[in-house]
Amino acid sequence: MSQTNIRQSMNGVRQSTSNIARKFEEMRQSIQLKNSQQEVRQSQQMRRYEGDQDDGNKVAHYNRELMEDHQPIHTETIMLQGTSSQHDTHQKPSAPADKKEVSKEDQSKQALVEKVDHKISLEELKEKYQTDYQKGLTDQQAEHLLRVNGENKLSAKAGVPLWLKLLREMTNGFSIMLWVSAGLCFLAEGLQPNPSNIYLAVVLIIVILITTAITFQQNAKSEALMNSFKNFIPAKTVVIRGGDTKSIDAAHLVVGDIVVIRLGEKIPADIRILESNEMKVDNSPLTGESEPLLRTIECSHPESYLETSNIAFFGTLCKEGTGKGIVIATGDRTMLGQIADLSSGEKKTKTPLRVELDRFVILITVIAIFLGVLFFLLALLYMKYKFNDCLVFGIGILVANVPEGLLGCITISLAITAKNLSAKSVLVKNLEAVETLGSTSCICSDKTGTLTQNVMSVKNLWYKDRIYLSKNKVQLKQGELPEYDTEDVDFKILQKAAMLSSEARFDTSTVKDQQNIDYLTCPVLGDATETGIIRFYQYIEDVNTFRNRYQIAKNPDGTFGKMPFNSQVKFALTIIEEQTQDSFYTVYIKGAPEKIWTYCSSVIVNGRPQNLDQTWQKKFKAVNLTFGKGGERVLGFAKLHLPATKYPHGFTFNVSSLQKFPFKLADFQFCGLVSLMDPPKTRVPYAILECRSAGVKVVMVTGDQPPTAAAIAKEVNIIPRDILTNEDLMERDPTLSWWDASKQCEAIIVHGDRITESYEKSLGEQKEEQFYLRSWVVKPYCVFARTTPAQKLQIVDACQKEGFIVAATGDGVNDSPAIKKADIGISMNLSGSDVTKDAADMVLIDDDFASIVNGVEEGRKIFDNLKKTVVYLLTSNMTEIVPFLAFIILQIPLPLSSIYMLVICVGTDVWPAISLAYEEAELDVMTRRPRTKQEHLVSNKLITIAYLQTGQIASGAGFLGYYIAFNYFGFPVLSLFGLASATGYRPSKNDFGTYYNPLLQRDDPYYNSRLYNITQFKNCKDIDVESISYTIDWFTLDEGNYDMRKSLVKCDPVTGAFIPWIHWSDCDINKQQNWSKLTSQTACYSVEAINYAQSVYFLTVVLLQWTNVFACKSRSTSFTTTAFNPIMIHGIIFETLLTIFLQYCPGVQDVFGGRPMFFWLWTSCLAYTILLLVYDELRKFMCRRFKWYYKYCYW
Repeated sequence: MSQTNIRQSMNGVRQSTSNIARKFEEMRQSIQLKNSQQEVRQSQQMRRYEGDQDDGNKVAHYNRELMEDHQPIHTETIMLQGTSSQHDTHQKPSAPADKKEVSKEDQSKQALVEKVDHKISLEELKEKYQTDYQKGLTDQQAEHLLRVNGENKLSAKAGVPLWLKLLREMTNGFSIMLWVSAGLCFLAEGLQPNPSNIYLAVVLIIVILITTAITFQQNAKSEALMNSFKNFIPAKTVVIRGGDTKSIDAAHLVVGDIVVIRLGEKIPADIRILESNEMKVDNSPLTGESEPLLRTIECSHPESYLETSNIAFFGTLCKEGTGKGIVIATGDRTMLGQIADLSSGEKKTKTPLRVELDRFVILITVIAIFLGVLFFLLALLYMKYKFNDCLVFGIGILVANVPEGLLGCITISLAITAKNLSAKSVLVKNLEAVETLGSTSCICSDKTGTLTQNVMSVKNLWYKDRIYLSKNKVQLKQGELPEYDTEDVDFKILQKAAMLSSEARFDTSTVKDQQNIDYLTCPVLGDATETGIIRFYQYIEDVNTFRNRYQIAKNPDGTFGKMPFNSQVKFALTIIEEQTQDSFYTVYIKGAPEKIWTYCSSVIVNGRPQNLDQTWQKKFKAVNLTFGKGGERVLGFAKLHLPATKYPHGFTFNVSSLQKFPFKLADFQFCGLVSLMDPPKTRVPYAILECRSAGVKVVMVTGDQPPTAAAIAKEVNIIPRDILTNEDLMERDPTLSWWDASKQCEAIIVHGDRITESYEKSLGEQKEEQFYLRSWVVKPYCVFARTTPAQKLQIVDACQKEGFIVAATGDGVNDSPAIKKADIGISMNLSGSDVTKDAADMVLIDDDFASIVNGVEEGRKIFDNLKKTVVYLLTSNMTEIVPFLAFIILQIPLPLSSIYMLVICVGTDVWPAISLAYEEAELDVMTRRPRTKQEHLVSNKLITIAYLQTGQIASGAGFLGYYIAFNYFGFPVLSLFGLASATGYRPSKNDFGTYYNPLLQRDDPYYNSRLYNITQFKNCKDIDVESISYTIDWFTLDEGNYDMRKSLVKCDPVTGAFIPWIHWSDCDINKQQNWSKLTSQTACYSVEAINYAQSVYFLTVVLLQWTNVFACKSRSTSFTTTAFNPIMIHGIIFETLLTIFLQYCPGVQDVFGGRPMFFWLWTSCLAYTILLLVYDELRKFMCRRFKWYYKYCYW
């Protein structure tokens, strides 16, 4: 296998794994939201029961009740649906009673809520699956279940053949138009043979194949989703059946089987753990996180099947230890199987640009069909042409309406913009997403690392009822003393709590000088907040030395008594073996200050606890508010000595989840607060102002507490400093409730818990469940604090329902659902996970919000430039349509051949059209409001201006050159009308001489020897000469050898001679420059003149496109104010050289019909072409001067 194939295969596996992880996270967050809403519902019911409902929503200031001293809500009280063991995990959820259509994904989420195999007792589980934990199933039971449920493997999805993928690419909107055009050209060739029809059809097919190759290469993604899952299935597995331990094919596993899991083996099915010997699994195929997770026999999360520690999922890997479990799901019914099915069936959402292009295709198709049918009927019914001729006319109109070069121009323009963004630290994965970013009207942005530097440093400490400015000791100047005393007993207690409840540690492995380590820059394994804490305390006492003096409580099963930080409960906990007079263990807890404070009954002062009273409550709230208003991230620390009588030495602590705690979260001793500062990035405040001037709302979504979020929001200009928030209003008026203040304010700060409450409040008031959330996101300034990733998804959804085009940023796996949900997902590069990057449409290389603003500007610029490209191409498109209309209606010889029409579309116009993608952004690009969904790429105004204004000017220029050329070669302008279908008398070939006519008694240039051979110089009115009558053929080269003066004659009954019915203009048939090398005859008075006239028409259109491309450089400002575009100059030179090549190169003239022209025919219409530029400059001036004109004429 080649390296390219291997790389594509690896990318396919990574992509499929990322899709699985994102779907898994979506399901986990869905369950989390259901549980949160249930928690709020029960809390409200409890308050009503206690009679507190009268003032439940009244608060003195920001989110006061969230900081009141109340008992935590225990998740074990949550009553989930379907806890009865009678539910079989192999049954699909039944349809809702109201028969409302439910998606497959919603059914899967509901089925997850109803799963009970992780929380029912082992005895119930054994009964349910009719198995024995020691002997396993019998062989007969296994065979029966295998027949009933099928093999333990994922159903193979029918792969899409390569030819079908290519066919899809070749049959999208634009391609279908081109295919139809090519087919019609072949049809026209069959009806009325003309070599140009074949040329046109072949070139159209080549255009299709080239654009197909480009788009196929860009959009080629490995679709080996189900094939990659085969790697998750082990070939063999060890199972206990009939009391014997045996190795069988993993595909033959059935529910109820008892399997043995060893180190390094993949989990062969979804199993519930029966025995665990330090068994840890790598859940990265599902979660995207590779940190090994301990599996135990305990149900750590009864409310969440996806997070409980007693379930091991199919496809995951046993990284440590061994275990034994009972199979509870196989094949497609495993969690991986269900998510894989959802991922493989996931439909792609069209980008706004794709919607616009599809709309344009429909619009052009309707116009083309309308004009084609209209003129077909006119030619057939009014002008009485033959049916075949009418059909060919209709086909010509259809083909002329198709802008064949537009698709390639758009694709290349997007690629150019993507390259420009790459230079600005934005990696674009989906080209069409570039324009989506430009139309973004709302950005839901993370704070940490995106708006701020993600470099946390300790700023203040609060203990002993005092704020201490906490400058790092290593940063103190010589002779400078810190405000804090490192020997103070309260300082030491806070230091111990901070060190022992944090897990971050320095990674010195990459440091070259191990003797002189700079701990301020040394890499740290841990999150940014803990990094700031250990960098502060490291210079007081070595962190590792300090921690080594203490031991974390260790259980008999090898697990430790600690719980990492959880965004749901908002704290982390560690139990230390610390012997005191009446205790063997001390619990250290850290987390959100308001959360930790509610668990405390005392505060440590001078090493002794003081009971919390109202005075302390006020002090705590004041200092927390002070820190928060300063934009500082605050952590609270507390400890609890566990009484030795209840918790003797060797006690087993199961703290894997809140509901399993063996102690109450109460009576803690508050140790103090540590505030950290993460300063905004330098460019962010200005970037936010740019967004505001561009009409883009920036919504900050952060995990910080509301005062901190508000302070940062004001510092980075998300909320103007002079605007009062709902928190400010409540401070001014303590009687104002949070809900009332939120209605009155312009700037709102929303605690994440409020989102959950709002759903219940909306339903209680019989309103749409997102009623309040949607009312918040439409406010001018909006900040969400203390939010969970699941709530971020709700915020994005609410913004979209309000009509915003939403961009969402994120970095963790838990952000991937919100990123995928947004109209454009933006992942961080430095801190972003692979799952998030795969879900995103673009990646910020430097993790800087200001780069998003660059993207918005580029997106708006490309939308402007695409509009300019469309106007430029449609203007020349009209120069192709009008000749056909004139050909049918006025019956003049066709002014522009089909082959020239194609040369304009895919030849001369392409480079100048592409050069418009290199145009710099217009001055007002970031002061306009974002475009709405009603503002189209190809609007009615654009069509009107391109077709009926600039298009008509361009067509007029072409016709002027056409008429001048014909007149020069002897055809007066008026003589051309009706000449396309004129009939005459066939003269002798190559006879352009002047002869004496006896009937006229003078030299006669119109003397047709064949006519007079028939009449024998008798009166022509008495003799039938129709035997040599024929219809003029303007498309055949040989026709150029006949003198049309001798052909287009009529009988004069007075003289009896044939006289011309056209007043021919003068043309010197002996002049060398009038000589055609292709016919070896003069072009004067012959059909050959049309080749010169068509060449002049084509040349004039090319010259006019010189000025048109300058006119299209800007939409409302003068082209003289725009930046110099060298690519445009190159494009003009290219189309000029191509034109010269087509006109003068021998051999090429045979194919394209070009003819060499003398200088004055080149320049005859040059002055006229300037008219288009003058007209467009006048239009732009009027747009800038008059609003009413701008409304109707700004495209």
